[in-house]
Amino acid sequence: MTLLFQGAGMTTERPDSPCIAVCSTAVGDDICRGCARSFDEISNWCFMDAEERERVWLQLPLRQRGLKIAAVFTCLPELHQVEDGEWMSVPCLSLWFRMDGDCLFWREREGAVCQRDCAGWSPAQVAAFLREQAGAEHH
Repeated sequence: MTLLFQGAGMTTERPDSPCIAVCSTAVGDDICRGCARSFDEISNWCFMDAEERERVWLQLPLRQRGLKIAAVFTCLPELHQVEDGEWMSVPCLSLWFRMDGDCLFWREREGAVCQRDCAGWSPAQVAAFLREQAGAEHH
């Protein structure tokens, strides 16, 4: 079944759920490696209204890019919801990061936000850059 979301003068067709039957939250992941939703979002999906679901849908492409970057580090990412938006982290880095379009944003947990255009960069190149930035922060 396809649902229509109407908002801000637009109509978007969406499946009932982002689920692609590759569920990893069942094995303990905070973010599903299949659909990129959080455990709480998956658990509460049927109770969310159309606007709440649309907010999640809009985050998924950004999270999927973050999941690919985290996979380079071979560790599971964590999500952080703070007043300036959603961030990801991996245990092997002191930095939080997010991708928005071709722009990479990173920061120390309480630090200033930095950004860099990463157009055309692979997840491995972004991960290497983040590793360099984390090293620079500690020297």
